[in-house]
Amino acid sequence: MKLIRDKKLSSMVPGESYSIKKITKAEFILYVKKELPNLFAEAVTQKNHEKFADILEMINNTCEILNMDWHECSRLKSSKRYESGKYDCMVVTKLNLPD
Repeated sequence: MKLIRDKKLSSMVPGESYSIKKITKAEFILYVKKELPNLFAEAVTQKNHEKFADILEMINNTCEILNMDWHECSRLKSSKRYESGKYDCMVVTKLNLPD
C-alpha cells in the first residue's frame, strides 16, 4: 500500500478496483518516512516538478499532524538560508587535531 491524495479517490474510473485503508496519524508519518526516499529518487532522476510537489505536500501534512505551522517552517527556511547559506555540494567532517 502507498499514500494517496484524497481527491484522487474521486477520480477513479468505473471498473477500477482498489483496497483502501484508513490509517492513523502515526501510521501516516511512518508511510511518509518509508515513501520519501523512493519519491525523492524518482523526482531527481526524472527532474519531475510534480514529484517534488508531492514531497512538499507530504512534509506539509506531517507538520499539520504534529501541530507545527508549515508557514513558520517555510519562514525559518528562508531565514536560515539568508543567515547560514544554502546547502550546496559540500560535506564536512570535524577533525580532532592534537594540540
